[in-house]
Amino acid sequence: NYPPYIKDAQNSETQVGQKGVLQCIASAVPTPEFEWYRDDRRISNGQGVHIQISGFRTFLIVSNVTEDDYGNYTCVATNRLGIHNASLFLYRPGTGKDNNGSACIAQSLWLLLASITCLLFKC
Repeated sequence: NYPPYIKDAQNSETQVGQKGVLQCIASAVPTPEFEWYRDDRRISNGQGVHIQISGFRTFLIVSNVTEDDYGNYTCVATNRLGIHNASLFLYRPGTGKDNNGSACIAQSLWLLLASITCLLFKC
């Protein structure tokens, strides 16, 4: 048994009037429960927003995105052993807010630096 860890969080680049989908995948035993938040307010189903939960995966679906929907959302996974959260973005196309890509690049650069250091110091 172990507390939740959100291993994948996918942002959504969505035009006004289209369907926006944010996704969060967690690893945990026992299976986690999920909640979604925006600006410290818990989001529930209704008024064009639908939350789907299937095992270790949850989706926040905004059926008809408006300007007011753009911004930062938080996915929270909990079980009796702990809690973990991730920040996701619903953003307008062309604004370059896809933080998943930049996190991946940062991680790759860190691994490259660690590898070079290891080669230089023969670890």
